Amino acid sequence: MNTLFLKMLGKALFVLTSFLFFCAFLLITSSKIFDLRPFISWTSKTFTEYEMIIREKVSINFFPRLEFNAKNLFIKETDGIDSEGFIKIDQLKIQINSKKLITQQSVAIAILIDGFDIDSKFNDFNSTNIDTLLSTHFELEGRIYGNLDIESSADSWSALNENINGKLEFSIDNALWKDNDIFHKLRSARAIYKRDEEPEYSDKNIKQEFSVQITGKIIDGIFIDDDFKMNMPDSNITGSGSINFNSMSVDYSIQATFDDKLKSLLKMTDDEFFDFSNEPLPIRVRNQDGKLEFRPDIENIFRIDVEDTLLKQEERLRESIRKNLIYQ
Repeated sequence: MNTLFLKMLGKALFVLTSFLFFCAFLLITSSKIFDLRPFISWTSKTFTEYEMIIREKVSINFFPRLEFNAKNLFIKETDGIDSEGFIKIDQLKIQINSKKLITQQSVAIAILIDGFDIDSKFNDFNSTNIDTLLSTHFELEGRIYGNLDIESSADSWSALNENINGKLEFSIDNALWKDNDIFHKLRSARAIYKRDEEPEYSDKNIKQEFSVQITGKIIDGIFIDDDFKMNMPDSNITGSGSINFNSMSVDYSIQATFDDKLKSLLKMTDDEFFDFSNEPLPIRVRNQDGKLEFRPDIENIFRIDVEDTLLKQEERLRESIRKNLIYQ
């Protein structure tokens, strides 16, 4: 999910940045005289299958920073029926240090997206509009919204990913992960650790709509999320993890807690339900060959076992000391 957003952002920024430089050389006077919105709309429709609509006047400065500022921005499919677009941005601000670019041949860029809202929906081709835009196969339907504030500098455009710093926060509501049984993936990870038989797939009538909240910092091209929260019907998933923008690798450790209702719906044994209720089993989520894989988090399981053992030893030691003091 985070990977989907970042791919979309990277592709959009490359096109937009190239366009900004073109405008900088094309325009002799400032954007206070020229309204760039019709030109932006025409360019996007002519060279892509999407149209960029900006409701408020665009502001551009050239020196010492090339700065693009736009509010109420919409992106829609040229042949789509949604007049408002499936991507909405309250404010987009991009700054490029043109002085550094000219004098030092280095790139310094800052990007602020204050309030983005993406409506991901399945189309007639059995994929989402986001998948069509990015040529991906995440097949995630839902509303994605949040904020992004990042900056980066490097000797070349290709090296910018390695030095990204900033913050990202977003939520996903009313989400569906097509053809993916999340409950089955969680239970299968537990079965691997316990050496149990693989559980049956969930009944199709069991709802698996979910919402996600993600907030974190980006340090040297790595997004760090210390407070991952995901809510599903009769279950909650929490955890932490990271996303490496350079390798586009995902690495999360999560714990799923099921309510009593799920025990009967999923036909769980007492032992299995215990591992998703009283003491949720840590599960590792990583991307492998473009797919998210769920496996037991051996490192965290071992850490928890060691901590429990130490606590029990400490309790026994305290009890022994207490008894010795009583009988003295």
